[in-house]
Amino acid sequence: MYLPLKAVLFDFDGVLVHSPLDLAAIKRELFGDEKVYIIEGIEALDAGEREAKTALLTRRELEAAHDARLDPFVPDLFTWLENHGLARGVVTRNTREVVELISKNHSVDFGVVIAREDAPPKPDPACIFAACEIIGVEPWECVMVGDFNFDVIAGRSAGCRTVFLETEKFSHLDPGADERIKSLDELIDLLAEWIEIY
Repeated sequence: MYLPLKAVLFDFDGVLVHSPLDLAAIKRELFGDEKVYIIEGIEALDAGEREAKTALLTRRELEAAHDARLDPFVPDLFTWLENHGLARGVVTRNTREVVELISKNHSVDFGVVIAREDAPPKPDPACIFAACEIIGVEPWECVMVGDFNFDVIAGRSAGCRTVFLETEKFSHLDPGADERIKSLDELIDLLAEWIEIY
């Protein structure tokens, strides 16, 4: 049984913003053909190599961030959240510097930001707990919205309601979210339904 909603947490890349960030190419640059997730692969390295690869990853992320565009539905969605008293935040495997750069470039307040340097990244629910603590809500009073398995896993593990945003890249995934949507404009109707329940 979920309590009334108080906050909505979002993944960043592919959800709130769209950028030319090519993670597959970055992974090849960092690890060749090794089958590994980038952040976990970097964390497993010794200190010197970890620092060098982290710097390269951050450089590629910042390069892409300069060309990032805001999802067209974000302004209306954020206004709706504000009008209905719902807090918002970003929980991302990206770096805080990227979020802040895009926030400045597009003059948008993403709310509370938990980046990979702030807490163990998704799928670890610790990042969800960190965001909830700052906002001042319990996880079961939140919705986690994302476009990848890790977003749903982290949200469900923390006790959030979860929404999977289908994107061209990951539409084939079925991470077991509470709901699926095809674009952010559908999220308002979904949140309104959940609010109406109470």
